[in-house]
Amino acid sequence: MTRTNHRILSRLFKASAALALGTATFLGSVQTIDHVAQVSPVAGPQPAQASVSSLRVTYAARLAGIRIGTGVLSANIDSGRYTATISAQTSSVGRLVSQGQGEAVSRGVFGNTVAVPVSYDLSASEEDLTNIVRMRLSRGDIAELSAEPPLSEHPNRVAVRAQHRRDVVDPVSALLMPVPNVESARGPAACERTLPLFDGRQRYDIAMTFVRMEQVQFGNGQAAVCRLRYRPIAGHRSNRRVNQDLAQNPNMYVWLSQVGDQALVAPVRMEIGLDFGTLSIQALDFAAQ
Repeated sequence: MTRTNHRILSRLFKASAALALGTATFLGSVQTIDHVAQVSPVAGPQPAQASVSSLRVTYAARLAGIRIGTGVLSANIDSGRYTATISAQTSSVGRLVSQGQGEAVSRGVFGNTVAVPVSYDLSASEEDLTNIVRMRLSRGDIAELSAEPPLSEHPNRVAVRAQHRRDVVDPVSALLMPVPNVESARGPAACERTLPLFDGRQRYDIAMTFVRMEQVQFGNGQAAVCRLRYRPIAGHRSNRRVNQDLAQNPNMYVWLSQVGDQALVAPVRMEIGLDFGTLSIQALDFAAQ
């Protein structure tokens, strides 16, 4: 395999893993914008009512059956307010996967069908690279943003403009998906949404559609299987093959299971089919209280 093909495969894997885990631990896929947005903060929405609860999920990541990383999603929920943390580690696998680790923390409130973050902080490292993102939000709009290190400008990079920082959700908050009622958490309605993601550098949509219900060993024993479609909007390089491949990939799925007895779902499995094997992220445990 040529050096160019190795770079393409590495970027595709890292972008897929970051997409699936909800955190940019995998620094090679990240594209940085070199500015800080400043918007006057305003009062946030009133939180939806929910009982005090907690969630902890441990994930194992495998590529073509080979275990290449782990991740832990933990969340505390109190009267509609949440604090969610995801940590991830990867092991070195040849030239495809580098050893790395990272943690991202998001805080916010739950609306009727969407998490509304007020803050997002990411700290990650891979070999000799570090990645720091800090976001503060108000009613879904970015009020403060910093991301280090910045990338140099590129003629093929799609500019991130003010409209791309409005009505967004961060990658960690996106893993906690409120639904209108408890019944919706146990059926096709769990899938019917489009997540407007902004990770501090790139703006992209994840469109979700229902495929089927499937028996699982977590949650209430069933999961809604959703097909994912990735649509890059801004911050990415339009000529980069990794973005084109992900946008055209029809083989991306997530399994969503109910969190306790709440009108809330979270992933118990994620799969992305790649040319060189399937990237799977499977829950090893799913503890909700």
